Amino acid sequence: MTKADGYLATNMIGESVYNGTGDNAENIGDVNDIVIGNDGTVKAVVIGVGGFLGIGEKNVAIDMAKLDWAEANGDRWLVTNVTKDQLQAQAAFDRTPYDPAPASVASNNTTAPAATAPADGTAAAPAPAERNVAANPAPADQPAASDTAAAPTDTTTTAAIDKTKLTEIPSGELKAEELIGTKVYGANDENIGEIGDIILSKDGKVDSIVLDVGGFLGMGEKPVAVGFDKLAFMTDKDGNKYLYTKFTKEQLEAQPAYDKSTYSDKRNEQRLTVQ
Repeated sequence: MTKADGYLATNMIGESVYNGTGDNAENIGDVNDIVIGNDGTVKAVVIGVGGFLGIGEKNVAIDMAKLDWAEANGDRWLVTNVTKDQLQAQAAFDRTPYDPAPASVASNNTTAPAATAPADGTAAAPAPAERNVAANPAPADQPAASDTAAAPTDTTTTAAIDKTKLTEIPSGELKAEELIGTKVYGANDENIGEIGDIILSKDGKVDSIVLDVGGFLGMGEKPVAVGFDKLAFMTDKDGNKYLYTKFTKEQLEAQPAYDKSTYSDKRNEQRLTVQ
């Protein structure tokens, strides 16, 4: 099996971080989230340090380049040369710049304000939380819970979601943890699946989004890798997230399935991009 050239976000989130590879290596924390910049680069990895069973933990952000994988006896873990004391001495970040603006102050434009980086230049990252999967939209024969009026009939509206009430999220404000499970809509505003994973390149950039297409109740789904560029991530006033693509369900179902064991060699074949 050919080793893939990159990492999956789901393989990193929740992974333990050690300060070495020896038997006396200390567990200094766990990965809680990954911060993606406007250019698709992973700006920081969020590590929770201290506390007990996640209670009283402090979140700090470190450079992706300071982490590496170590393997031995079939086990695998993340290693950094940053000590636990150094992490605990680092200022905790504020996740506020990454949260969607309240509806009362949000701009009518489709582009939300860019997040403000901390003064020390260290990329901020979100606080630890259980995976925040975007809420499912209402069934096609029912109006969305937040909309009591009948949905407009123009092409900007789906049966469940009024796109005129959604705001685009700049990629710099996206958090990997919150993208997993996000509902995906296609060229005809058809619900075509959900985000199953994120493929990171070896240099820390987002290479592709893995969409789980088709199936029923999670069974029989087909994973399809889609290029990160030209994707529109939207949010509603309640913070629920949605991904809109230019692809139809038929295009995605006709695409070769994503296979992590062969993706490195067959990336051009397995990765669907907007021309």
